[in-house]
Amino acid sequence: MIRLVARRELTERVRERSFLVSTGITLGIIVLAVLLPLIFGFGGPKHYVVAGGDAAGRAVAEQAVRVADSFDATVVVSDRDPDATVEGGEIRSTDEPDDTLVNILQVANQQVQSAPPPALRVVTSSPVDPDRDAKAGLAFFAILILYGQLLTYGMWVATGVVEEKSSRVVEILLSTIRPRDLLAGKAIGLGLLGLGQLLVISTVGLIVAAVSGALHVDGNLVGAVALSLVWFVLGYAFYASAFAVAGALVPRQEELQGALMPLTMVILISLFAGFAVNENPDGTFAHVTAFIPPMAPVTMPSRIILGAAPAWEVAASVALMLGSTLLLVPFAARIYAAVVLRTGSAVKLREAIRLARAE
Repeated sequence: MIRLVARRELTERVRERSFLVSTGITLGIIVLAVLLPLIFGFGGPKHYVVAGGDAAGRAVAEQAVRVADSFDATVVVSDRDPDATVEGGEIRSTDEPDDTLVNILQVANQQVQSAPPPALRVVTSSPVDPDRDAKAGLAFFAILILYGQLLTYGMWVATGVVEEKSSRVVEILLSTIRPRDLLAGKAIGLGLLGLGQLLVISTVGLIVAAVSGALHVDGNLVGAVALSLVWFVLGYAFYASAFAVAGALVPRQEELQGALMPLTMVILISLFAGFAVNENPDGTFAHVTAFIPPMAPVTMPSRIILGAAPAWEVAASVALMLGSTLLLVPFAARIYAAVVLRTGSAVKLREAIRLARAE
């Protein structure tokens, strides 16, 4: 019976015009996101902090402040958290400095010398990843897409529950199938549809990146994208049951928005957390969110793509996510079974929990 319900949900949604249109739009966005930076060369920071490690370096840094205008950029001289330090004929930084900054410093170095000097040598303390910027862009869109998928498919679960409840179709269905099996079939069917859509989007994105040369597509990158799909499955399993409960609490579509508000707020907060983590994937906040189940499905994939999440942290985060889901799903199923047949007025969550415990 679960298989029949899952197939029904999947086939009905995949035939909807809105699903096909949204898939096409998403694919178009992915292709543009990969190709536009390559075609136009835009992107990257335009404000830089430079330090001078010695007298010659300080002279170059101060000249860079004046040179920056011609590069449509600004440079500030400071020893506090600099993007690069000029010292001993070298541009020193932790990671590979932005190309625009290197060009500014090279021009500034030539202008402060009386004779044509040798070019400043770029030295980094961390290994240089030539695909750093492209991967950061990919991680950014992974956050957006995962946020959109979790919210969209969660809402589809909730609206499906309300539609069946308000039309009294659920009463017919529950005469032949248990509530838990109906919920499982609905969640599995929509989840497979969402996973299939993401698989198509990911495959097209990787092919375009490889063919255009925008990214070096290797086994590590493919594995990181595959793990992002795993995180969708984990996140969807966590959220789908909660969205189903929200749908079961209300008798009409008009009341659904209020019931979904707490869940949509949690996902929205996770989106902003994902942006913050993408800016600093090695920071304390990034490590903390790995262990917060509602946030991890949005924040972890970008860190995996950027290579900033150690294997033990990925494993621990997945284990915590699985444990939380295994606790939430059975409890949510009991609440769903207890209130899905109640009509008339909306059921408060506290009352629904009490009814579930009484079963």
